[in-house]
Order: sequence, then structure tokens, then C-alpha cells
Amino acid sequence: MAEAHAENLIDNLVKFATGSVGSKVVMAVTGMGLSLFIVGHLAGNLLVYVGHETFNHYAETLKGNAPLLWGTRTALLIGIPLHFLTAFRTAQLNRAARPVPYAYEAKSPARMAAKTMLLSGLVILAFFTFHILHFTLHTVGPMPTASTANGSWDAYTMLVMGFQNPIIALSYVVAQVLLASHLSHGLYSMFQHLGLYGKAWTPFVKNGALVAGYGLCAAFASIPLSVLLGIVKP
Repeated sequence: MAEAHAENLIDNLVKFATGSVGSKVVMAVTGMGLSLFIVGHLAGNLLVYVGHETFNHYAETLKGNAPLLWGTRTALLIGIPLHFLTAFRTAQLNRAARPVPYAYEAKSPARMAAKTMLLSGLVILAFFTFHILHFTLHTVGPMPTASTANGSWDAYTMLVMGFQNPIIALSYVVAQVLLASHLSHGLYSMFQHLGLYGKAWTPFVKNGALVAGYGLCAAFASIPLSVLLGIVKP
């Protein structure tokens, strides 16, 4: 009996998550979680402006906190696929609901951001994969020849060496522009998908999403640009 109830529960959850409303809710919730990760990741990255020792201490502390590190990695391994799968499902359901396109489509930046969400998401995923290969798995990009006093990777030097390469640095900046577009539209859409919108304050939410999305990504992009300009030095 318990197994039957469990199977019914799983079946109902799957039906909900793959339905029109459910896929939007799952996409919104996972998007919210990924946005919080981005904020936390940015807070750590900005310590590069404080200095070599502080940034390396942050990296070593993070690596030494196994519950936080693996909890975050597990959440990303679950959240990222769910976000993309529900995004594809939502797009599929939207196309099925309106097989005939609009005769005249608006060309506003917001409309273009909405139309390119899947494309920008795939490019961001490719960048995220490269980012992991570079800074976590250490299989691509320039690596420091010396480690810190306790034998850990010199994260500060690795970051600077990587962004001294104009191709890597500018690719990072381009990825941030796409992330800004994706994030700002996604934050605004999240409120819509969760039913948290109203005529009086929807414009405020839209403008707030633009400021948050482009502000966060401008802060990220400032790091490789600062390395290229010699503001952040080895």
C-alpha cells in the first residue's frame, strides 16, 4: 500500500512538473536558487579587490567546508538540469498553444531577451562548463606553477593568469552580457510565473530586475577587465 502511494505521489509530481503551470513554477524556483548562487559567488569573487591573501583565504575556507561545498554542488547538479528541462518544456508548450506566430512582433529589448532565453541559456551553460574546467578541475587555461603555503592551489594567481589572456577575459565579459539579459528577464518572469505581480508595481519589478541583472553582471565583468587594465595585479 505504501509503495502504491509513493508511486502515485511520484506520478503526480511528474505530471505537475511537466504541465503548463508546473513547468513554469519549477523553472522559476530553480531560477531563483541559481540567482542566489550567483549573488554568493559574486560576493566571494569581489574579494579579489581586497588582495592576494584575502582571496586565497576565502578559496581555502570554501574548499575546506565540505558540507557547504558539496551541498552547493549537489544543488547545482540538480537545479541546472531541472531549470533547462523545464525551460524547454515551457517553450514547447507555448509553441503548441500558439502554433501561428504573431503577424507583427514587438522588437523591444525585453521582447528580444524573451525570444533568446534558450539560446543565451545554452551559451551560459557552455561558459559555466569552461569555468568549472578552469577554476575547479584545473584541466584548461593557464595554471600557477607554485601553490600556497599549505599546498592548496593559488586561486588568486590562477584568476589573474587566466584573465591576462585577452581571449579568456573578453569571452568572460561576453558571457556576462548574455547572463545579464537572461537574468534580468528571468527575474521579471519569475514573479509572473509565481503569480506575484500586479498592475501597480509590475513596472517597478521589471526595472528592478534590469538593475539587478545588469548590475550583478557588470560587477562580474569588472574583474577580468580590471586584470586586463592592470588594476588587479599578480
